[in-house]
Amino acid sequence: MTTKTGTASAARPWLDSSANPYLRLVGLEKRFGPTRAVDDVSIDIFPGEFFALLGPSGCGKTTLLRMLAGFETPDNGQILLDGEDLTQIPPHERPVNMMFQSYALFPHMDVASNIGFGLQMEGMPKTRVKARVEEMLALVHLEHLAKRKPDQLSGGQRQRVALARSLAKNPKLLLLDEPLGALDRKLREATQFELVNIQETLGVTFVIVTHDQEEAMTVSTRLAVMREGQIAQLGEPHEVYEAPTSRYVAEFIGDVNILEGTVAPGGQAVELTDGGRAEPGGGRTLPDGPAALALRPEKIAIEQRGESSAPSANTLFGTVEDIAYLGDMSIYHVRLESGSLIRIAQTNRLRALEETITWEDPVRLSWDGSAMVVLEG
Repeated sequence: MTTKTGTASAARPWLDSSANPYLRLVGLEKRFGPTRAVDDVSIDIFPGEFFALLGPSGCGKTTLLRMLAGFETPDNGQILLDGEDLTQIPPHERPVNMMFQSYALFPHMDVASNIGFGLQMEGMPKTRVKARVEEMLALVHLEHLAKRKPDQLSGGQRQRVALARSLAKNPKLLLLDEPLGALDRKLREATQFELVNIQETLGVTFVIVTHDQEEAMTVSTRLAVMREGQIAQLGEPHEVYEAPTSRYVAEFIGDVNILEGTVAPGGQAVELTDGGRAEPGGGRTLPDGPAALALRPEKIAIEQRGESSAPSANTLFGTVEDIAYLGDMSIYHVRLESGSLIRIAQTNRLRALEETITWEDPVRLSWDGSAMVVLEG
């Protein structure tokens, strides 16, 4: 998510050493029998952030979210929100709301009553409840549906009702558990931007749990990739995608080609198992021994292999085995001379009616040294 306004330090407070975190997770641990669902997790989240916890099923992200909500009690560690220790405070006493994947709307209540239910339970005067409900309806653009029941709404509309209800009590922190999982792809993509706009309008700190990489990268200011109860990598979306710190993160976030090889004498290049020589550049000296390089499909150029094509650094040769035309881009699967398969993604910038490269064509693949990332593990 790109912040629209503000200086670098104001828009990205995690880069400012003097900025104070709004939400602090300090050494959180949670065990279920012998399994460590959350294993010594510490994260600082800043005011107004849209923070994403990303990972596969069983990685601990939902357990971590439930500890923030108070539905699970940590075995060790602290949860500090705006300087207040929430660790032992029960869910109903926390200034935190949670939006569930199922939305959990009351089927017998109309939209307005669903949104105002929590406010009524707190004893807020009816006139104030009505005003707050109208404010929330306007925020999610559902004023015209205030009297409808949940079963008369589309999935996207129900999602917005659940969001409005979660925000009605003006929580200090909003937790979202796979909030867009029930929506179809096109609606989910549209709702992602709508969610970001609402969050930016209110300035409320959001923490979202998702297994959808595109969703996490679209909505979040920063994200934490989780693995087996721990943080595998934490950073801004572009940092995690462009500079993964491990093979796990590289393979989990987006598509990637992993090139294996052995570091050449001098440490400036890698002799690839698939043939050829990779030179990462950047002046870094690689340690002796085996090496793995991450190379994203869109970083690779593909062209017809001419008779004069000679081997050079950061090039490979092969034959086109499969092509997938996706409209905005084309995906090529190229069988290298070594027998390995490599994936290339090319943007279709021109409105060509015929493929210039087609099946069984011999091709040359090339890339810039800066496009490769040397993986640590």
